[in-house]
Amino acid sequence: MRYRTPKISRHAMVLPGDGLLERWKKRLTRRPVPIFPRTLQIQTRTGCNADCIFCPYGATADTQPRGTMEWALFRKIIDESARYRVRRVSPYLMNEPFVDREIFEKIAYINRVNRRARVTLTTNGSLLTARVVERLLDLGGGVHELAISVQGIEPEAYARTMRGGMDLHRTLANVDHLVREMRRRRARRPALWITMVDTGIIDARRAVEYWRGRGLNARYTRLENRGGNVREVEGFSRSRKMDVFSGCTRLFKQAYIRFNGDVVLCCTDYEARIVLGNVRESSLHEVWNGAVAVSLRAKFLSGRIGEIPLCGACKVDCEREVEVRAPRPVPVTLPLRRPAVRLRS
Repeated sequence: MRYRTPKISRHAMVLPGDGLLERWKKRLTRRPVPIFPRTLQIQTRTGCNADCIFCPYGATADTQPRGTMEWALFRKIIDESARYRVRRVSPYLMNEPFVDREIFEKIAYINRVNRRARVTLTTNGSLLTARVVERLLDLGGGVHELAISVQGIEPEAYARTMRGGMDLHRTLANVDHLVREMRRRRARRPALWITMVDTGIIDARRAVEYWRGRGLNARYTRLENRGGNVREVEGFSRSRKMDVFSGCTRLFKQAYIRFNGDVVLCCTDYEARIVLGNVRESSLHEVWNGAVAVSLRAKFLSGRIGEIPLCGACKVDCEREVEVRAPRPVPVTLPLRRPAVRLRS
C-alpha cells in the first residue's frame, strides 16, 4: 500500500506588502497560479440517483435549479479549454454523469477538439447497464479513467452509506459486466478504479484489499464535511477528529462550471454560495482571472481562510488516504463475498 499525506499548497501570489525578498522567495520556491485552470469539472446535467451520507446533494436537490447544459455553451467551454491546453476534463459535477443521455456525444466532442485532455468520470455504477457499457467502450478509449464509487463490500453498510435505493449486488453485477466486456474487446481504457470515502460505517481497508484481490485498482479518500455542508459529519468520521482543510489546492488549479454557466468556488458548493462569474457572459479566462477569484485566492494564501464562507468551514478527517494498484490481470468474474484478509502496511 502507498500512503499519501495531504499536500500543502505550493501556490503563491504577490500580495500587497510583499517586499523584494518575499517576492523572490515565492518565485523560487512556489508555483504561480496558472493563467487558466489545469482541470475542468463541468455539470452537463443536474441530478443523481443516490443520496450518499457524505454528500450535500440530498439536502440541497429540492432547492437548487435543475437543467441540462446547452450544447452551444458546452462547445464554448471545450473550445476555450483546447486553446489553453487544459490537461483534464471531467464532464460531471455534483451529479451522476450517466443521467445525461448525451454524455457520450459530449465526451466525443472533448476527444475531437482537445486531444491533449484526459477525460475522467466518477459514477456510482448503478447506471452502468449493458447499453451504457457498450457506448462507453465504443468511444475507443475516449474515457481515460473511470472511477466507480462503491462504498464498502457489505450490503447493509453500502445501503446505509449510499442510500437512494442503491443495491450493492446490482452495482457489482454492472462492474462484473464492464470488466468482462473490456477483456473481450482487449480494451486498455478506461483505467478502472474502485473508490470510496473512508468513514466509520464501512470497512474501507477490507474493501480495498477485496478489490485488489479481484485484480482491480482501488482507493479510499479522507472524509470531509464539504465546506461545512454535511452536518453531523464527525458522527461517522473514522478518527472522530477533523482539521481545517488548509492544504486545499482546488481554488488554484481547478474550475467548476455548473449547467447554467456559473463558475463556483468549489465542487462542494452545491448551493452556489460563491460564484466567481458566468461563462455565458464572459470567457472562462476572464472569470478565472477576475476580481472575485483573485481576491479569494489572496485571502486563502494570506491565512485569512476564515473570511471565505466555504473554506473557513471546510474540514477533513485526520485519517490518511490509501491508493492500491492491482498487481494481477483483471479477472473475468467478481463474486460478492467478504474475504478474510490481513491488511498490509
